[in-house]
Amino acid sequence: MNANENFPRPLTSLERDILLWLLPEGRGGYDSYRRNVLQWLVVAAGRRGGGNYVLAPPDARVDLESPLPQIFAVGMIHTDRQTISATVREQLDDQIEFEIVTISGEGEPSLDGEQKRWSLSYWSPGEGCPICGRAIREVSMTTTHHEPMNLALCAQDQRVWIHDRKSQVNHLIPPTNFYNELMLHKNVRDPRRAFDASRLFTEISSFSDADLIHAFRTYNQIRTKVSLEGNIVLPTPRRRSLFQRLAQFMSSQ
Repeated sequence: MNANENFPRPLTSLERDILLWLLPEGRGGYDSYRRNVLQWLVVAAGRRGGGNYVLAPPDARVDLESPLPQIFAVGMIHTDRQTISATVREQLDDQIEFEIVTISGEGEPSLDGEQKRWSLSYWSPGEGCPICGRAIREVSMTTTHHEPMNLALCAQDQRVWIHDRKSQVNHLIPPTNFYNELMLHKNVRDPRRAFDASRLFTEISSFSDADLIHAFRTYNQIRTKVSLEGNIVLPTPRRRSLFQRLAQFMSSQ
């Protein structure tokens, strides 16, 4: 941040280009954010230091006291000299906070010598991880009002997100909080396992789709990521065969 800069000011061309890239056109849930990026001004510096700003109508009253909104869109741009991190936070009343910084914290972000970029905003069900390109764990869900969504987990990059098919928005989910709900659902009490969130990824194949759906449903009720009509439908438990019940009985002896 330039200590001498004045507000309000228009977005720089770099800020505008990156923000519009993070908010893809043609995906309904991003449309209102795109319109605001095109119409609003940078009215204040944010609370996180250089590169963090507040976008709002020029006469808006800036709120920097409320809890920091959750991340709405995220991406990274790699050039031959630096890596740029870009985030847009969820809209709070008439303001949107964004941050465009270099990972090293040194130098002003520049797209010169760009090599590659990724943003979670562009991911669609059935695709690989937008970061590493590898296959991911994907679980389909729906609600009692027939709202479909997909839970996605990448073991390589240790990220979790939910794709709301209605809005086409991808919402990041903090792995630790999600894992806590998963452990509560499975009634795991061993602290060595219950508090080791890395196991969500290293042991991902040990969790059934039903386990992950249960965990997300509880998580979303406590820390809403997707506003839903109705509840997420839980899978109907499958009746175990006589052989499976006998095998479990013998293993418990």
